[in-house]
Amino acid sequence: MKNKVKLLYALCFTAIVGCKTGDDLYISPNNPLDGNLPSMLTAAEVNTFQNVEGDLSRMSSILVQHSVGLNAQYSDVQNYRITQGDFDNVWIGLYSNTMYNLKLMIDKANIAETKSPYYEGIAKVMMALNLSLATDLWGDVPYSEAFQWTTGNKTPKLDTQQDIYKSIDNLLADAITDLSVAEDQNYYLPAEDDLIYKGDAQKWVKAAYTLRARFLNRTSSKVTGTETKVLDYLKKGISSNDDNMIAPHDENSQNQWGAFQASRRGYLGASNIFVDRLSAKNDPRLAYFLRPNSKKQFIGGDITKEAIAADISVIGPFFASDNDFPIVTYYEAKFIEAEVKQRQGGNAAADLNEAIKANVAYVTDGAESAATVANYATATKTDILTEKWVALYNQGIEPYNDFRRTGIPVLTPRPQSVGATLPIIPKRYPFPQTTTLYNPNAKNIPMDVAVWWGM
Repeated sequence: MKNKVKLLYALCFTAIVGCKTGDDLYISPNNPLDGNLPSMLTAAEVNTFQNVEGDLSRMSSILVQHSVGLNAQYSDVQNYRITQGDFDNVWIGLYSNTMYNLKLMIDKANIAETKSPYYEGIAKVMMALNLSLATDLWGDVPYSEAFQWTTGNKTPKLDTQQDIYKSIDNLLADAITDLSVAEDQNYYLPAEDDLIYKGDAQKWVKAAYTLRARFLNRTSSKVTGTETKVLDYLKKGISSNDDNMIAPHDENSQNQWGAFQASRRGYLGASNIFVDRLSAKNDPRLAYFLRPNSKKQFIGGDITKEAIAADISVIGPFFASDNDFPIVTYYEAKFIEAEVKQRQGGNAAADLNEAIKANVAYVTDGAESAATVANYATATKTDILTEKWVALYNQGIEPYNDFRRTGIPVLTPRPQSVGATLPIIPKRYPFPQTTTLYNPNAKNIPMDVAVWWGM
């Protein structure tokens, strides 16, 4: 099985653009074969890694000013020249290649004669994670009528983001129930085919609770009285870096950030506001998040300049091609806990310091001390969200989500006088062209309109 997994990884990650994902290798979304649960699980996880680490992450890193776009399509993103045609492939990756096959996996795991709730629960956690990517970036999206094209519904309605979030929480609640049954209630048990937790149901439960906390906290400006429930979820969730949900990588299954840097050198670099923040605080993560430029200096690109300097720092060893990529982590959980406690009126400094320490330990693999950065006596909302922005450098779309819901950190948009097409940082992505072209229910929404939970 291990060799098959490595082969699947290698085929998926060999090319950054135009690569077939895991599901394409064994199952067509339009004419599905009867895949077995282990192969379906491995492929769904590989596809999820691609969705979390890939183009959506890179584009979001530019908008939240972790990175600057220097060349080709990323120069367009830097100028907020983002079009519907930019998202056709990633939409197919999310819906046809990942969520549709997760739906098949959930149905297959629920067959009475071979009922396997652990597989069903894992599939529901991944469905919730992928669905959140879609709704957080596009707002109202298909779900309740999605995946029905084989029965004739090729124009699904768009569920409101508020309803999508209810569906996400229901998926995670059901997953926790599925994953909490005794092992002997499963006809099949996941093991090595589960690339993330090797079939450890309790770790999946912890990840599900942490995701429930993440998503409920995201809606705190729209749903009042969430704090107690979020803290309760966190108590049951990921409790150390050992429990982190990660995408495992090696020489055959490359980290997409590292692979992209190797094959598209000169397309992306670090933002000066990020580099300057780390340098000013003597941050021990600097040499792990970034590599110095040709002059051995840590320098970021300045988006207020028409021509952004190209000889700047790029991603460092934390994003090496064979390094794991974090998806849901203990340090994120502690940042959420600090934010909630601060919102309740308490002093969240201890939780903030613990979040920073956990991140430094994870990023540097325990080699560096957090003494210069984890030293807060009190913690404001700005302190917490800014430190979270630092800690989650280029780690998916979460920093972009935090910025859109809180306005923290304070970011100055690229000026229109030097090339930007909008006076603001985009608040959402435009719908894929193929979606609005063939589904009359999908109307494109301008990028200056916030999603439901945004500001």
